[in-house]
Amino acid sequence: MDKDVVVYKDGRYTLEKKDGLPYITANGKKYKLTCHPYEPCLYITDESGFMTAVHNSFDPSSVLYVLRSGKTLTSITGFEYDALDFCRMVEYAADMVDIQIDEAEKVFGGRAKKKNPTPEKKKEKEENKAENYRLGSDGWIEDDPFYSVINEYPDCVVDYCLINNEREDYGYNGHWFALVCACSKLFLDDDESVIWHYDVGKAKAVKISTSELFAHADRNGKLNYRTAFLYPPYENNYKNADFDVVNAALFPNGFDGLEVYEWTTDWSEYFDEGHEWWGALCLTVYDKTLNRYAVIMASATD
Repeated sequence: MDKDVVVYKDGRYTLEKKDGLPYITANGKKYKLTCHPYEPCLYITDESGFMTAVHNSFDPSSVLYVLRSGKTLTSITGFEYDALDFCRMVEYAADMVDIQIDEAEKVFGGRAKKKNPTPEKKKEKEENKAENYRLGSDGWIEDDPFYSVINEYPDCVVDYCLINNEREDYGYNGHWFALVCACSKLFLDDDESVIWHYDVGKAKAVKISTSELFAHADRNGKLNYRTAFLYPPYENNYKNADFDVVNAALFPNGFDGLEVYEWTTDWSEYFDEGHEWWGALCLTVYDKTLNRYAVIMASATD
């Protein structure tokens, strides 16, 4: 494939060969793709010259040849890629300096699909939430005072994850990366086996106001954040005052510096139970005063 050619293009990505080299443009950012001549290592270089190495990955020229022929390719982990999958992986890995392919594949959920956890396993995971929160390679935050506060509400069905804005991404892109990071925490066990399969690449969002984030509970309307906290399938007897206490700890500098996105919920098994009747919720909230994201999710059934 010697000529310049566009292998894949949609509203977010362009995968192409230009001037003899493979490139990906992701949400307006252009990356040159090269590889190590002797090792399976993909290099992703942005327009400023910053390079990320994805170890045990692909030769990008071979990727373009295979994808252009209409075939898929398989990584060393056994994950099967089409053109869109490859673009998602590259976008997620870019700017991480040095990463293994299995880490980059967390954008997909990364492992073979498994069944939803048994009630016992799910209960054990919820009871151990405080122990599981830590700062890892994905930017998870541990030891934040918020976690001590939320642990005082054991019947809360809302899941939270705090993410440092280590990539310095903002707007839609920053919220999307925060969601990816949260999924690698909430949807995978400590041994990184899948609890709920997911593909964040399919998630879409709209920006909402702070007043919409904290809107009044409406048990007969669309599930919103306050309703999810106060009125799960089984009563918890929490009051609006409790909701206020939790959010004062979640956003300790107030609500003026918040940016909120509401996400679709058709991209993970996590939301399947809520889709039965109660509802499903996925929100990302960027706190400009702390330069961090709060990811808020809920899904439950009786």
